[in-house]
Amino acid sequence: MKKSYLLLASFLLTIISISIAQDREAFQQNYEPIRTELQNWDQIRGNWLATSIEAMSFNEPIPDRPFPENFTPNQMMQMVPANTRAAVNSHAASVTPDQRNVAQWNNVRRFSRASNCSSQSRSGRSYGDPHLVSFDGERFSFQTVGEFVMTKSLSQNMEVQVRQRPERNDFSLNSAVAMNVGGDRLAIYAKDYPDADYSTPVRLNGLSLHLQGSTYFLPHGGTIRKSGKSYTVHFPSGEVVTVGMRRDFMNVSVQVSPCEVYDYHGLLGNANGVRNDDFNVRGVSAPSIAGFGRQDSDYFRRERQAFLSREFADFHRITQATSLFDYGIGTSTFYYTDRSYPRIYRDLNSLSQNQRDRARRNCENAGVRGADINGCIFDNAYLNIGPSNPPTVEDPTRGTVLRPITRPTPNVNPNPPVPPKPNPRSIATEVKKPVENTGTAQPRPTTGTSTKPAGQARDVSTPKPSTPRPATRAPKPRTISTPRPKPTPRPRPTVRPTPRPKPAPRPAPRPAPRPKPAPKPSTTKKIGGK
Repeated sequence: MKKSYLLLASFLLTIISISIAQDREAFQQNYEPIRTELQNWDQIRGNWLATSIEAMSFNEPIPDRPFPENFTPNQMMQMVPANTRAAVNSHAASVTPDQRNVAQWNNVRRFSRASNCSSQSRSGRSYGDPHLVSFDGERFSFQTVGEFVMTKSLSQNMEVQVRQRPERNDFSLNSAVAMNVGGDRLAIYAKDYPDADYSTPVRLNGLSLHLQGSTYFLPHGGTIRKSGKSYTVHFPSGEVVTVGMRRDFMNVSVQVSPCEVYDYHGLLGNANGVRNDDFNVRGVSAPSIAGFGRQDSDYFRRERQAFLSREFADFHRITQATSLFDYGIGTSTFYYTDRSYPRIYRDLNSLSQNQRDRARRNCENAGVRGADINGCIFDNAYLNIGPSNPPTVEDPTRGTVLRPITRPTPNVNPNPPVPPKPNPRSIATEVKKPVENTGTAQPRPTTGTSTKPAGQARDVSTPKPSTPRPATRAPKPRTISTPRPKPTPRPRPTVRPTPRPKPAPRPAPRPAPRPKPAPKPSTTKKIGGK
């Protein structure tokens, strides 16, 4: 029976492998004109780009770069001449794919369209304690505690999650960020490290990643680069995430190209150009909560803040199944969640005039102007956080001239990621952690219980028959012999030995018998004597 099941499983795997190979072959036949267009532009770079687009459409790692530029597939596509890009886009749109290749061709079309709308990028960010700016320019405070979806693309492997930890009873700060970069899980920690490796805050697919200032290539096409205290991540689909490390927290900025309408959702909104619908939660939005009154009134602000910290926050909270973070022993997304925050709602009206003026001077001296001034005053006055200006994202393709190359030149990473160091404290915590109480008493081991695996243990209910001993003979007590200690060195006894009983005293010798006295002479007269 077991052999027949193995044969059936082998047969099914063979059928699936043949089907996958046929689907890939059908895709490549329709994809060949795109490959030819890119190879005609540049034999080496174009062939790498065509192969990378195909690999991305199947969610596979891309090949190594055979050229000196540190470009992602999206950046290399922007270097392609406009007429070649138009030809690629036209062919991708005209293909009628097989039903089995629809998802792959949708990915190809999405990628080709993104290279033509990169100039329409929008930015959103989370900074300070924290203040959020949506892709459409809406500003709000978000002093909640937990892990949330900052933004996520519905059509591709692109997602950014943020962890907010408590700061006193009133505020929260960004302590970690995790991303899905085209299929690679990348996380950066300012605090709450998941292991004992504090030499680097970066984890790539659970492994410690040490950056040495150069661009590091991610397996699925993205790149990450460290500059000072900032990390810049370029996605293979064109998005950019900038992480600015600040003491024990971070500021996170996200730049997207909204080529697809309503493709993004999360704390930063949908990037459709409309500010009023950035906080929609199942048809209800924050501005409509009050229903009446001026929007700058204290009542409206408090109702709006309550909506954001409850319904809006819970709508974008992640679950353990959707989390991209790394967790230490005994922790999970529920470990970092506290729905009681913020316990006190703070705003600029709670500050004195002197506090506001002093914080305003600090912010203006640092170059903060315009709409960012209120958030800077809030952070500086309450938590003494320094000013934070929006980061400047540099386009690596700007001003780059591609020089002709005649043969491939490998361009690979200098060092691979390494396993993180284990956390001794977490291991000790796991060992000392009591068994979870399930309501059923755990059986304690008893003498005579078999230690054999299940199914091989001896049935102790029926004793094993043995030869009876004669009833007249008493059973000898079982004694356990202990090995004699070595004479040298003699171990010091831990228990004071019982003193040896003193020998009984010998009986005193009996005195010698006294000599018997001599008999006295008799005084009796003899009868008849002379």
